[in-house]
Amino acid sequence: RLDQLLAGRAAASPAGRRGAAPDLAELLPQWLTLANRHGYKAPAASLPALLDAARARTDLRPQALRLAGPRGLWLARLNPEWRFALRGAGAGGALPDPRDPEGVRTLWDEGLFAERVALLAAVRAEDPAAGLALLASTWPAERAEDRLMFLDSLRGGLSDADEEFLEAALGDRSRNVRATAAELLSALPASALAGRMAGRAVSCVGLDRTAETPTVTVEAPHECDTAMERDGLVATPPAGRGERSWWLGQLVEAAPLSCWPPRFGGRGPEEIVALPVGDDWQAELHAAWCRAAVRQRDAAWSRALLGAPSAPPATGPGTSSLAERAQLLSTLPPEERACWVASFVAAHGLSEAFQLLGVCEVPWAEPLGGAVVDALDIARDAGSYPWSFSGVMGLAERCLAPEAARQLESLTARPDEAEDVSPGAGGYWSEAFQRLVSTLRLRAAMGAELAGPAPDPGAPGTP
Repeated sequence: RLDQLLAGRAAASPAGRRGAAPDLAELLPQWLTLANRHGYKAPAASLPALLDAARARTDLRPQALRLAGPRGLWLARLNPEWRFALRGAGAGGALPDPRDPEGVRTLWDEGLFAERVALLAAVRAEDPAAGLALLASTWPAERAEDRLMFLDSLRGGLSDADEEFLEAALGDRSRNVRATAAELLSALPASALAGRMAGRAVSCVGLDRTAETPTVTVEAPHECDTAMERDGLVATPPAGRGERSWWLGQLVEAAPLSCWPPRFGGRGPEEIVALPVGDDWQAELHAAWCRAAVRQRDAAWSRALLGAPSAPPATGPGTSSLAERAQLLSTLPPEERACWVASFVAAHGLSEAFQLLGVCEVPWAEPLGGAVVDALDIARDAGSYPWSFSGVMGLAERCLAPEAARQLESLTARPDEAEDVSPGAGGYWSEAFQRLVSTLRLRAAMGAELAGPAPDPGAPGTP
């Protein structure tokens, strides 16, 4: 099966049509993930093709190199075109056990930069405190660009225990390091920086109770002082942005969302988002709240800003684009996310749903899978061409649960074409659904093969 997938895409059909055969290259990432989950190792004879595939597609590299194992790394040293496998996470097979202090210390002191980045990530995943201590031991001697990459590794396992180190990094001589430290601190609602940002933000945004109805009033900062810059605010706005709105957005984004209910008389997120905002500040304020909800992974605020799936596609109560809605959705539990997107698809169809589908857990849980199939059926009956939905169809091939093949079987037949539909559209749809069904069945077969009886330890290609 691995050799079949590595052979690449199915041959192109005449006139550029994809045909009804599955796109094997697009199934390779899923197969690699499943094979690694079950503990397989690649057969030796497949290693050259596997390394070639990983060289061509960076998204395959972590899983491909894990499947290749130590023998793959050994082989990569013999071919300059495979040297990527010896860099960064690709060198993971050569890393010491994170619980081996002597091995960790030796590689940290003597390893290449990419090896050290991979090592720090591995130690951090095993023991966040040990990872922080490792980084702190050499921090003053690291180059600025290296400090930035190392600091980014603290995102994994970030906690209040990291605050002291990050607070010190706010005084770093590198602006990028300072900005990253501030961003990480603002994701810790109990940090001193979050408290300072909350104080600044609530002094700019409040409730005007003298208005006929309660209204949010905004007084943006009049300056960006050195203390604000140290806490991560960028003083100079991008082209086309006013200074005061730029500073306000950064303050609100970095302030803990917990500071707003007390500021607005005990109102919850939904009530706060529903309040009118004076002087045309609503778009700026709500956009900053969206960024804060994503940064702080706050599901309650995300729900309030998203609103109902039936709202116009690009705009919820606090959003102005589908991209913002997709980011907010990513903070919700997977099942809730799937239900929300299913309702969105039912209300608006598939043409607006591509970004939202991309943040849903795979395979798509019900009712999302059913909503996508129903929407594709409606699009077919409307007489449009399937390539208008090629992006969603490609996602469906990779993301629908394989069991959906039974539901789709009836759609593979060529429908009778009415006079008012696009010529030949029925044939194209039939072909597209045949490809979708055959892909889902192939995915089911791959899963069954890999989850079958335990491999014979003595057989080639087994761990």
